[in-house]
Amino acid sequence: MSEDQLSLVPGKKKRVKAPVPIADNLPIAQILIDSPLPHLDRLFDYAVPAKLDEIAKPGIRVRIRFAGKLTDGWLISRSAETDHEGVLASITNVISSEVVLLPEILELARSVAARQSGVLSDVMRNAIPNRHAGAEETVLPTLPEIPQMETPAWTDYVGGAALIRRSIDNQQPRAIVTTGGDNPAQLLAEYAQSVASANQGVIIVVPDRAAIDRVLVALAQAGCPRDAVTTIAADDGPAKRYRNWLAALHGSAAIVVGTRNAVFAPIKNIGAICVWDDWNDSFADPQAPYWHARDVAVLRSAQQDTALVFIGATMSVETFALMPWLAHVSRTREQQRELSPRVRSALDDSADKMNPAARGARIPSLVMQTMKVALAKGPVLVLVARTGYTPRLVCDQCRLPALCTACKGPLTETERSSAPTCHLCGHIESTWSCPKCKGSRVRATVVGSTRTAEELGRAFPGIAVRNSSSDHILRDVDSRPAIVVATAGAAPVAQGGYAAAILLDGNSMLSRPDLGANQETYAKWNECVSLVSGDGEVVVVADSEHPAVQALIRHDPAGFASREFEQRTQVQLPPAIRLAVLSGAQTDIDDVIEMAAFSEEVEMRGPVPGKDGQVRMLVTVEKQSGLKLAETLKAVTAARSAKRKGAQVNVRIDPPTI
Repeated sequence: MSEDQLSLVPGKKKRVKAPVPIADNLPIAQILIDSPLPHLDRLFDYAVPAKLDEIAKPGIRVRIRFAGKLTDGWLISRSAETDHEGVLASITNVISSEVVLLPEILELARSVAARQSGVLSDVMRNAIPNRHAGAEETVLPTLPEIPQMETPAWTDYVGGAALIRRSIDNQQPRAIVTTGGDNPAQLLAEYAQSVASANQGVIIVVPDRAAIDRVLVALAQAGCPRDAVTTIAADDGPAKRYRNWLAALHGSAAIVVGTRNAVFAPIKNIGAICVWDDWNDSFADPQAPYWHARDVAVLRSAQQDTALVFIGATMSVETFALMPWLAHVSRTREQQRELSPRVRSALDDSADKMNPAARGARIPSLVMQTMKVALAKGPVLVLVARTGYTPRLVCDQCRLPALCTACKGPLTETERSSAPTCHLCGHIESTWSCPKCKGSRVRATVVGSTRTAEELGRAFPGIAVRNSSSDHILRDVDSRPAIVVATAGAAPVAQGGYAAAILLDGNSMLSRPDLGANQETYAKWNECVSLVSGDGEVVVVADSEHPAVQALIRHDPAGFASREFEQRTQVQLPPAIRLAVLSGAQTDIDDVIEMAAFSEEVEMRGPVPGKDGQVRMLVTVEKQSGLKLAETLKAVTAARSAKRKGAQVNVRIDPPTI
């Protein structure tokens, strides 16, 4: 039959015509269209042309014509029948014959979309990287044999040996491992190689590139062959990322180390999923449907019967909420205190007695004394809250925020004695005056890392001062005396550990109006404490009575997580409940709520005014009703999208920040 003839597709209800000869066996393909529109988040039937019969397999990328335009899609399945009544369009062509969408990854992506009230194709874009034709032509190496090894780093961990043994035996243990001052990279390397040596795949999800490098170094030191490990990271180029992803798909690598999206990696015979520092905000995807790598790891572990390990210096309140489904593995409290550096507050009662003025100082005298002693032994880490020189200025007289006269943006200082400069447009205010009190002088309310480094350099002449922040991150420093000023997440690793750590701006970090302010600050502090040698000292400049400071002094991450969870339970916030945040115009949110027709068990708080006339509504339910809430909101947004009714309402399920 020629190409221009019409052939018949056997249908369940009637025979359907297609414009080209179609396949004899299973001629109907169910296609998921790559579209963010909620009402298109379903499968569409297309005819399979006879010429594409052999390569049109479930799991491949295809191109189809939808609404008059060529559109990418996923071939999900094939069948012999269709419910479609009318002319059935056919698949235009196959983008690649590589089967990249595995059934278990599709199931996981569907669960993530359902949990987050999102669109499946949005999840698929995160789960599977963009195709690169050159990468598909690469000859992948054969998986080398992974030797068994001892696990000395786990020796003193209560439950550590059982965790490794049960993981090797494929008994699917799940645990939270708090490492204290130990190196999580070394623990992960020993665990991953032990599991991989038993012919099981391991996924290690880490916050950033620095953590990837630390794990790779630890694996190399443990004797793991480099060809057995592949990386999947957002900052890799498209060719390298897709090639490494294919290595996991085809079984050329047994261990995947990567950032957020690596949690979807199609590793062969998966046996364990590990997440390092799950509290880190880099694990939360900033685009719809706003999934979190921690939640995806939990879903995947449950669906695919794998071991699950959350590891880090602290314990997040979200993982604490999963106990006792997750077991707690750590050193004993006595061992932890013995091996960890001493932690004290610069604002406790004893410090107040020695220097009453210290409470109002950003760098109290106790900090300077501690640094002087520690610099005789090695490097000192100084953690600050903000980068830059003086990132925030106010009027010296009335404390009104200093704003740019050109665009009303915030004014900052880029260096000492420089004129105030607009952070947004770069306008230099050489003759600024306060519109309220007419004052002409400004003062700093926040001091950044650059100015802190400058001040400490003057206080300790002859000592090298190094700066590590988001615009220039140091990976490591040697053991020579030096002052390392770093922002959170940018602290380098010191050879042999730091002699001391100074945690500045504690009260401002803890007082941020954010749901996770306490947890994030405490976790970042713990991260710095873990970089200090066991005989070192840590001084935190924050109120000594704050629960986060007390937990830091006691080296008690589990106690802090328990207290945070109790407080969130009292105010009905995640993870104690399931929360949906609706953002948009008031009329559109009212329309969504009316269409949803929530039951009495649903509690609504708001609306709260936001920017540009937008409002925010909080919708909460008990955890067991969370999936039902997400499904209801998904159905409502799909219905409104199909009718083009009003503007879109943004839906976020359990956001990390509020």
